[in-house]
Amino acid sequence: MLPYLIKSTTASDTARLVIVASDAHFRANKLKGVANWPSILGKLNDEEYCTASVMKNRYELSKLLQVMFVRELASRLLNPTPVSVTSINPGFCHSRLTRSVESNLVMKLMVHVGKVLLARTTEMESRALVHPAVEPSERDRHGRYVSCVEVAEESDYALSEERKEFSRRLWEETIEILAKIDPRVNQIISQHLLAR
Repeated sequence: MLPYLIKSTTASDTARLVIVASDAHFRANKLKGVANWPSILGKLNDEEYCTASVMKNRYELSKLLQVMFVRELASRLLNPTPVSVTSINPGFCHSRLTRSVESNLVMKLMVHVGKVLLARTTEMESRALVHPAVEPSERDRHGRYVSCVEVAEESDYALSEERKEFSRRLWEETIEILAKIDPRVNQIISQHLLAR
């Protein structure tokens, strides 16, 4: 997609890649022993590792991985770049995303109260999703996490020194997988991204 985004830009307009993340990334459990794993994605895909207790936190972890991947991609784009990359949290809205916890009566009640007190309509959330794609000052948001239309700080782990090595490995493993699917990936990377 990157070559097409770059090709679509003009001197006055930047292409935008907006990844939907979530503030759930703040609740992601730290991956214990990750520095010793031969492969991050391999471990996360390992049947023996994916116990019920590990999988309870998978949504939160997936959102943390998205935030980290966006930061890594943004840092690797040539500077100046014709593509602005942002991760966004649209916020809590009325939807069926909570259906998995609603089978428990207590959780169903808690979710209902939370939605009544805190949730916005899906129409309001759609604005939060569209805003970074059309907002004029996208350069200020490049590589950043945007929550409810405002640039916000990511979780402590997403900003930590430890994250840098994790992000690098996550990037390399993802690119390795994608290159097996489509050999053009390596060519695109060499043309449009900084080498590290």
